[in-house]
Amino acid sequence: MMIPNDWQDRHALWVQASDLLACEEDPSIRSAILDLSWAERSILVTERDVAEVLRPFQKKPPIERTPEAMGDLEKSPAFYECRALSKLWIMALYEVCRVMIKDVKLPAANPLEPLFDELDAVRMPFAKHVVRRRDEQYFPEPCFPLFGNELGWMVKDYKYDGISPDASAGTFANFYVSRRSFADRFLRISALQM
Repeated sequence: MMIPNDWQDRHALWVQASDLLACEEDPSIRSAILDLSWAERSILVTERDVAEVLRPFQKKPPIERTPEAMGDLEKSPAFYECRALSKLWIMALYEVCRVMIKDVKLPAANPLEPLFDELDAVRMPFAKHVVRRRDEQYFPEPCFPLFGNELGWMVKDYKYDGISPDASAGTFANFYVSRRSFADRFLRISALQM
């Protein structure tokens, strides 16, 4: 099932997820999930603003990645607001999942473990400016997927795709992440398939 783009329809899914994942062991989980939805409301507006800035450079996919396109984008406060809010939102989703999976050990949250693992790989460079499980300075730069104009990041991780921690220096996997894809996956797992 497709996750709707309209916030009110998405909010209904967040409410459903919060009801299904609510537990007596930690009553704040329900509220934390609903907070993600309310924060998403503002982010969806800024994502639309960013898309408007990019529209002239996207006659058809993929987006023309010209210096002019990036220059226009970097002049837009919406870009910076979207980037900041999206990073904070991702770290909040990480914390919600961590509490359910690691602290409370909520059985209903077990299907979220693969998502949580990816969130962990993203949280390390966002929060601590290092690659997960390495003492390597790193901070992912924002980027856009080949098709579409959703803000995301290319994240370096040694665990992702099974790369051995003993691999030679410089051996890593990059994977694209976005706030929207994390939100959609969370909703598919917790609201639509439970």
